[in-house]
Amino acid sequence: MIATLQSLRFVFVMMIFMSHFAYRGISPFDAGGDCGVAFFFLLSGFTMSMGYGRRIADGSFRFGHYLRRRLLKVYPLHLFCLLLFLVLFRPLLDAILPLNALLLQSWIPDSAYYFSYNGVSWFLSSLLFSYLLFPIAYRKGNPLVLVVLLQFCLAVYIIVPYNKVNALLYVSPLMRFVDFFLGIMLYKLYCIKKDVPIPGWVEVLIVVLLVLALWAYPYTEEKLRNAPLYWLVLLPLIFVFTRQEGPISKILQHRVLQWLGSLSMPIFLLHPIVFRSMTHFFPSMPIFLMLLSCFALVVALSWAVNRWFPA
Repeated sequence: MIATLQSLRFVFVMMIFMSHFAYRGISPFDAGGDCGVAFFFLLSGFTMSMGYGRRIADGSFRFGHYLRRRLLKVYPLHLFCLLLFLVLFRPLLDAILPLNALLLQSWIPDSAYYFSYNGVSWFLSSLLFSYLLFPIAYRKGNPLVLVVLLQFCLAVYIIVPYNKVNALLYVSPLMRFVDFFLGIMLYKLYCIKKDVPIPGWVEVLIVVLLVLALWAYPYTEEKLRNAPLYWLVLLPLIFVFTRQEGPISKILQHRVLQWLGSLSMPIFLLHPIVFRSMTHFFPSMPIFLMLLSCFALVVALSWAVNRWFPA
């Protein structure tokens, strides 16, 4: 993993972290949640291409080995968090549980399914679909296929009713695959243009544009908020920060941020469980202390869990 991208994983998982922090009148940072999810799908397509693209091109890629590694990085941690959720909150067991355990829940366009149990695990459900299609997507990835996918997106965005935006635009594995495919295409562009000089000030400009996109979120058409709003910012952001040459890259290469970035997946899966537990047992804790306590506990648990299930 490129050092700056590793640290950016922490930055964007913290956006998701804050999008779920609703406590004593504090409004959740919804813009950061949608932005963070879009970033991780884009980054996954980019990093999968960086890790396996050459092997696919030269014929040494082995799908069975690749899939086994992907599943080992996803399922043990998912099942651990699901079990922790069941032990702590003792929900009524129902027919949804097997779908959640098998990471099939995001295929059902009903929030009772895709946000069931440890709700954020929908992300893994949709990501697994992209992992399955990755070898074909990388081989066939070209501008024409991208245009077809974007046209498909446009058609879906037009016809989807507003009461199904979450189910069919935010969660759907088919729609999130478009983000993943954009990450693949970004990597192919990166391979061609990686030696083109980029001034350090461009990093600052990209961050400013990201802040503006987050600011524009409440004023943006609801159907465009979950990903398209951020594509034009996050794609150049990933590209620019792979260079590791600007002033912000120097900060992102700090070893503490690198370490926190390595914990991004357990932080992502554990933080809703920590929030729910802390607000239940300490409902009167001051806001700042609650936020600090949740962050410290999530990081500590993620460090411990990461030793058993390295991401």
